Amino acid sequence: MIELTDVSKVYDRVEVVKNLNLNVSEGEIVGLLGPNGAGKTTTLRMIAGVLPQTRGKVMVDGKSFLQDEHELKSQIGYLPEGNPLYDELTVEEYLTFWSRVKGVPKSSLLEALSFVIKNTGLQEVFYRPIGELSKGYRQRVGLSQAILTRPQILILDEPTEGLDPNQRQDIATLITSLGRKRTVIISSHVLSEIAKICNRLIIIHKGSLVADDTPENLRRGGGKAQIVDVEIKGEGISAGLKTIPGVSSVSKKDERWYVVEATKGDDIREKIFKTAIAKKWVILSMSQKVRELEDVFSQLTSG
Repeated sequence: MIELTDVSKVYDRVEVVKNLNLNVSEGEIVGLLGPNGAGKTTTLRMIAGVLPQTRGKVMVDGKSFLQDEHELKSQIGYLPEGNPLYDELTVEEYLTFWSRVKGVPKSSLLEALSFVIKNTGLQEVFYRPIGELSKGYRQRVGLSQAILTRPQILILDEPTEGLDPNQRQDIATLITSLGRKRTVIISSHVLSEIAKICNRLIIIHKGSLVADDTPENLRRGGGKAQIVDVEIKGEGISAGLKTIPGVSSVSKKDERWYVVEATKGDDIREKIFKTAIAKKWVILSMSQKVRELEDVFSQLTSG
């Protein structure tokens, strides 16, 4: 549905996005991660059609914004970073204003407003000035603007920024619900939160792609390795474990605990179990070791 091919963006001779290649399929909920200045917001703006790329192609449903900007933008709901709002307007006035901007026919206005109120939980504050609302409700108002025309694509830039844990949970639940029938790309600095929402994580650093995988595979080493902690009794364990096909290293933590690292392939735990039977070892405990996403992120974006 969304395809970026060799996309770059240059500001004042500084290349902030460098030859980025991405494909996002219909129905995916994708997290876009990266440190400050990595190019996340610039990338989202180019996908949303509010910022032209310097080089490369941005395609949505096989079309570019140069071909049919109005049609493509009607398919996209975009919540910018910082969620700019008009505090002097009521929620009703704000959404009515945006319905005109987005070209919602007057005959469909009530239906559109009912849709966003129901899906974002704004019933209690619909007639209140935006300036009086809590941060959580303000984020809901921003999301309501983004889904006003029932777009098939949602692009959300830091939608939970500045919220307390309960508000973050509410917005995360709302995004998950909205994403069941839509393609969603969301940026965030809260890795544990975004991993619960997204089925795929993309990490960029200094404008370049450094990782694109599921949260589970990233924790396991980007799908490239498997690490297993095993507590085992027997003779010749270290040497025996090293003979297992796919095992790249074996280290001993204490008298009975070993750390086995394997290259990508079949689950190494089954091979360890079969080897233990053949060599008459006794396995007391075995578990696959996973890394925290924060550690993965730090490793990929350091330097």
